[in-house]
Amino acid sequence: MNKYRKYKIPVSNETMNDICNKKKEFELLPQQKFIAEYLFDNQHINGLLIFHQIGSGKTCTAINIAEKFKNILKIVIVLPASLIGNFRNEIRSDCTSILNNNIYISKLNNEKLKKLLPNNKEYIQIINESNNLIDKIYNIYSYHKFIELINTPINTLGIPFDLNNTLLIIDEIQNMISLSGVFYNSLKYCINKTNKLLKIILLTGTPMMDNPNEIGLLFNLFRPKIMFPVGDDFNKYFKIKNNELEKIDEFKYMCRGLVSYYRGDLPISYPDMNLQVLRCIMSDFQFESYKIAIRKEKKQKKNFFLDADNPIKLSANFFIGPRIISNITFPNQKTGGKGYESIEIALNNMRKYSIKFHIIYNKIKESNGPIFIYSQFLDVGGLKSLIKYFEFHGYTKYNMDLISNTKKNYAIWSGSESLLKRENIKSVFNSYENNDGSLIKILFGSPAAKEGISLLRVEQVHIVEPYWNMSRIKQIIGRAVRYCSHKDMPEDKRKVDVFIYLACYHTTKTIDEYIWSMAKKKGAVIDIFEHALKEVAIDCNLFYNRNYYSTDKKKIICSNYSL
Repeated sequence: MNKYRKYKIPVSNETMNDICNKKKEFELLPQQKFIAEYLFDNQHINGLLIFHQIGSGKTCTAINIAEKFKNILKIVIVLPASLIGNFRNEIRSDCTSILNNNIYISKLNNEKLKKLLPNNKEYIQIINESNNLIDKIYNIYSYHKFIELINTPINTLGIPFDLNNTLLIIDEIQNMISLSGVFYNSLKYCINKTNKLLKIILLTGTPMMDNPNEIGLLFNLFRPKIMFPVGDDFNKYFKIKNNELEKIDEFKYMCRGLVSYYRGDLPISYPDMNLQVLRCIMSDFQFESYKIAIRKEKKQKKNFFLDADNPIKLSANFFIGPRIISNITFPNQKTGGKGYESIEIALNNMRKYSIKFHIIYNKIKESNGPIFIYSQFLDVGGLKSLIKYFEFHGYTKYNMDLISNTKKNYAIWSGSESLLKRENIKSVFNSYENNDGSLIKILFGSPAAKEGISLLRVEQVHIVEPYWNMSRIKQIIGRAVRYCSHKDMPEDKRKVDVFIYLACYHTTKTIDEYIWSMAKKKGAVIDIFEHALKEVAIDCNLFYNRNYYSTDKKKIICSNYSL
């Protein structure tokens, strides 16, 4: 439609300095303005997937939509608990100021927040007052709280919870999509019983995490005229043959009008990424412990590697024991807390007990900037033991009340910290004064850090173990490889070295190697479906010059369903 051509993004030859360092007033980006206007113009549209990747400003996009509809619909926001603070901060930001001269916080108080530390009493008071104003318009819930509400027929006031006359926005929707999941089925039931106006906006940079059939489950939440097959029926119907989707035209037809896609800003605005998969050869001692754990698992799982050619079916808890021992084995060869009791013996000879930890430490010893270390295991099989090893080498936990510049401070982002503490850690880690890691050298992240945290000037990312899908790996890397994250660094330091660690042995294929192979296979299948979504997106033509580059392996050809 000619009306929306004003949002078409032209070809650009800008440099990082042009994009990131130009001084200008904040303004909404084309993709942020287009979607809100398009949905408001087309009131018959019941749902839209906003498939916007890192650096696209999708939170501001969601807020822009909400501000358009707030006078005619109830606004309900659902997102991970760890992201609620970020979402509120975005409402307080220039994103809302440009729309309504920000009714949620005064300009004076916003300026004060920029100068105060998060643990300051005045800072806390300003935030609380602003949150009260936000809560008059926005009903913001964590996943768990939202599901609790929709599963409670009547609240304490005797009023049933429903989604009638509601704009429902769910961030990171991929976390709720599962055929047998309680979250998904409760959400679907609540949506299906809604008999009055309900608009659903789903946001994600990774619409399919583990299985392509997840996109069918997602789109069925919109109650389309043609429902998608689910579970194995989806995979049987939409088959992949010779790296092509057999019924691609039918798939695109069913997806028409349901998705917006935006890749993010120009690649030049991101730091270069150097990805290395490090195959770490376990010592004989570590491998012997690993073999014992494998034998125990095999007794419980007789069909070991049965699905090697069909990795989509594998469980999230696949061979947890051997995977943990691939990270570290303890001198007494026990596991869990009993094994950790003997860790002091290991600290002076970590190569024997954890080849990964030994290599990670030596990589970091050679670094000059801030470091992000991620493990899906927070306890003794992962971060707890790794932190103990770094403490042995003189590292100390960051204290927000006693800042030192020893270049040997670390902080933890695990989800158990208070919002105040997380904000403080992020503020200090991302400060320009920390560009050499002098204030916080290492940020250790558990799965709580996979979303909702933007890190600046990171020199190295260490992913301690592989994951069974590439979407998670991309999420983790995306914490540090971000839009304009290295804009104020010298050109030779505008890069991030990413290391993924696989525990290996000379004579056999290990669990780490198997999971990495599995993740790549899954990723290849999901990429095919994602490419189809990109081509059928309503805004494919508008944002083509941001979504496709000549260096891409496969060209995007916009479908007839695009504007």
